[in-house]
Amino acid sequence: MSIPRLSCAGDGAAAAAARAGAILAAGGVIAAPTETVYGLMCRWDCPAARQRLIRMKGRSPEKHLQMLAESLDAAAAAGLVVDVRLRRLAAAFWPGALTAVGATADGGSIGLRLPRHAFVQALLQSAGGPLAASSANRAGQPPALDATAAVAELLEAPDLLVDGGPVVAGGQASTVVDVSAPDSWRLLRAGPIDLAALREVLGDPAETGA
Repeated sequence: MSIPRLSCAGDGAAAAAARAGAILAAGGVIAAPTETVYGLMCRWDCPAARQRLIRMKGRSPEKHLQMLAESLDAAAAAGLVVDVRLRRLAAAFWPGALTAVGATADGGSIGLRLPRHAFVQALLQSAGGPLAASSANRAGQPPALDATAAVAELLEAPDLLVDGGPVVAGGQASTVVDVSAPDSWRLLRAGPIDLAALREVLGDPAETGA
C-alpha cells in the first residue's frame, strides 16, 4: 500500500497535527501513535469513516470503537453521561492509559479515553472534536508499536500514516473499566493502571473480567 507519511517528531509535530486534523475533519482515517500503541482514528461523528476504519481491521461491526476526547465536556457533548465516577477517574488517571466505559444518553455505552500523548492531544484540537479509535492492527493480531507495523496487515490503506517512532514502553493497551451500570463497576481488561489503584477511587468492583 502506498500511504502518505508524516513525522510528528520534533519540529514536524505541529504541521503533522494540522494536516492530520484536516484529513479527519474531511471524513478521513489516519494511523498515528498514542502513549500505548499505534492506533487508527477518525472523527467520532462521521459514521462512514467509522465503518471504513472497521473494514481496515477486518473487525466485527458489533464491536464498539473507543472514543478519544480532550475533555469530559467534549465527551458529554458527543453523548456520554458524565457521572461522579467518571469525574473521579478523570481526576485520578486522565490524561492517561485508562479507558472507561460509560453510559450514553440514548441507553448505550461508550469507552472513553483522554490520551496523554502530546500529538494526539494536538490532533484532537485540530480535528475539532472527539475521535473514534482502535489499535492499528488486523483484528485478533498483536497491536503495532511502530509506524511500519501499524499499516502492514491492514485490509485497506488509511489516508495518512503519522510516524512518531517506536512507542516508548508500549505494547500494553489501556486498562478498561466499565462504569456504565449505575451502582457497580467491572474491570474488563487489565493494563497499566492496576486493580488496586482503581479500588482506591471506585471501591470494590462487582467483578473482574480481565
